[in-house]
Amino acid sequence: MNHYNNQSRSNRRKTNSGYKKSGGRSSFLTVLLFYILPFLAVNSLIFLLVTSKPKGEVSISESKDFISTTMELKISSLLPISSMEMALDGTPIEATKTGSKSYSVILTNNGVLEIKLTSLNQMKTILHEQVNVLDDTPPSMKETRFVDGVLSFYLEDTQAGVDFSSVYASDDDNPDILPLSIDRSTGLITFEIKKENLTINAKDKIGNEMHKTFNPQGESIEESEEETELEEAKVQ
Repeated sequence: MNHYNNQSRSNRRKTNSGYKKSGGRSSFLTVLLFYILPFLAVNSLIFLLVTSKPKGEVSISESKDFISTTMELKISSLLPISSMEMALDGTPIEATKTGSKSYSVILTNNGVLEIKLTSLNQMKTILHEQVNVLDDTPPSMKETRFVDGVLSFYLEDTQAGVDFSSVYASDDDNPDILPLSIDRSTGLITFEIKKENLTINAKDKIGNEMHKTFNPQGESIEESEEETELEEAKVQ
């Protein structure tokens, strides 16, 4: 009888101990699931919202006419954008909203595009994009030669192309001197230089214009002046 009672008390102690261990694990899981994990989740979300910066992707389209191009901005921020500022080389420009998170603007000049995005949490992001697909330079003169009073050179324009119908020269007596010859396939052009300075004028197909003046010896006045300035700078 005593043996049975001892065994029963021992079993009850084990059972009570098991209940205590089970109760301890249950309490820990309760605290973990209903207090610790929600606390961590809420604070992580708050941290994410407070520190989240606006994000955007800028794309510049190829220009078909070399006069204008389209800039597109796609925003992928977690929070809505509270303000946006755009400028091209410091000049403010206005964008058109084309979707819930997309904008576009027509650009007519090359330069550095700067976009400032501000999120609802006041975090800021600045995006920069180089615009260089437009033709804003005149035709260039290459391989200039002067032989027996005849000036020859090549004109080229790698974007819009040379408008060969716009090529002419002028001096003090004649404001409209036509070339001796024009080879449109190679860009080779010749002019006769007499006793006066001769100014060559040419445009590309979108109107960018060049002017270059040569003396009766076939020397470029602009280049001579630049060389003189460089020599004077060296002496100083």
